Amino acid sequence: MLNRRKARELALQVLFAWDAHGENDLAMAQQVTHDANDDQLSREAMRIAGGTWSNREVADNWVLRLAPQWPPRRQPGVDRNILRLAVWELTHTETPPKVVIDEAIELAKNYSTEQSPSFVNGVLDAVLKEVKTLTEEKPGASSQKPDSSSDV
Repeated sequence: MLNRRKARELALQVLFAWDAHGENDLAMAQQVTHDANDDQLSREAMRIAGGTWSNREVADNWVLRLAPQWPPRRQPGVDRNILRLAVWELTHTETPPKVVIDEAIELAKNYSTEQSPSFVNGVLDAVLKEVKTLTEEKPGASSQKPDSSSDV
């Protein structure tokens, strides 16, 4: 059985490496996931990291708008990538939102600063409220767009 928490942890490590180097280098990701010794786990971590990386600008814009005092460029790299991962998971998977947010908070507790869990929780709560609002306003519409200005 796939350990989703471990897959998220590996995906976060891959995202952190890619973020630090400014590109999604497959060889680097394989090195990060190599120690997992589980091909299924590594594939899932790569799927999560790849989806998150592709969606990072959308996630960053959402966070910038909801937490303008802490734009992504000012956030610790771990927090930035936890938020990116959770925003992707909230908008692209069937994982229950409570699970996504709880897992993001756990990642922040384990890998970031003392203040990070409450910051991550607050931002993701605001994202979730907007996702729900967008979904209710536009049934069948994509919830990937953080603002309506991109619809113009």
